Formats: sequence, structure tokens, C-alpha cells
Amino acid sequence: MRLLGMALSLILMGCSGAPNEIQVADEKLLVEFNQAVKEATPYVGQPARWGGVIANLTNLTPNTSELQISQFALDSKGRPDETQQGSQRFVVNVDRFLDPKAFTQGKSMTFVGVIEGMTSITVGQQELKVPVLKASNYYLWTEDKRIKTYYVGDPYYNYYYDSYYYWDDIDDADLIEHYDDFDYDYGDF
Repeated sequence: MRLLGMALSLILMGCSGAPNEIQVADEKLLVEFNQAVKEATPYVGQPARWGGVIANLTNLTPNTSELQISQFALDSKGRPDETQQGSQRFVVNVDRFLDPKAFTQGKSMTFVGVIEGMTSITVGQQELKVPVLKASNYYLWTEDKRIKTYYVGDPYYNYYYDSYYYWDDIDDADLIEHYDDFDYDYGDF
């Protein structure tokens, strides 16, 4: 029975859309950010997966780094959803040197680790009390260059049958060429 449970766990982890670095065996055990933001002391030592955008990076020693993260809710793949409101912060301690050129302000990250408690940070002129996460692993997200592209078929074709969209990876040059290749006449408005 135990073997069946472990096999089912592995299958479910494999089906998750999150990168391997931030996957966990049992997501039910994770402490949500909203639970720990006011007072993290009851949750010390419990696992959590939080994410957001880098606000500040400090390399305390050659082997430790501290990040201040502007928190955003995570989507189904574990990526911070920057379209949502993000007004809270948290601190992450990492036991390795993080290069400030790679981990720049504004980049999205997701962390997996255990809650260490609360600390005070200064943001501008304001003193904030925020939760601290000791990261066991993390994922630095790359810029998402996908746009939603709609297929436009023949105007005399059945649109209900043939209307769909797909995700297309593009770069700026493709975007410019896409609009330059078509000379639409929209008439007078």
C-alpha cells in the first residue's frame, strides 16, 4: 500500500506543470503566504512555496545571499502572476552566492523552503515586519515572449468550426514583420 502511495505521488508530481526545482511531494503541507504574512511564528519550520519579483539582493557573505521579494500569487505552474496586485514583501535567505548581474531587480522568482520567522526591513521611509523563508531551492523565471495569436480563416468558412488560437513564441523582429507583411484596407471610419 505504501508503494502504491509513493508511485501515485511521483505520477502526480510528474503531471505538475511547475519546474522540477520548485516541485514538492505534498502540496497540501505548504503554508500559503497569506497565512504567514501577519505572524509567521506559528509556522516556523513548515514548508512553503512563495514567489514574486526581486526588490533587493544583498550578498551577506561569500556563501549567503538575502533577497527582498515583492510577493505575487503563483499561477498553476508556480510562476508569480504579475497581473495580480502585489503589495506585500518577504525575505528569502539562500545558502549560496547569487550574482547581482543575473538576479537583477524586477526578475521573477519562485522559492521552496521552510519558514524561519519574522524580520524587520526598511522600504523607503517605512519599517515593515515581514516573514522570512529559508530557501532549499528556487527558480529564476525567464521573460515570457509568447503572445496569444488568433487564426483568421477564410471569411466564407464556418468560423465556429475553425476558430481557435494558439501560443506562438516570437521576438521583436517577428512582431514587426507580422504587421508589415499585411496591408489591410480598413476603409474609412
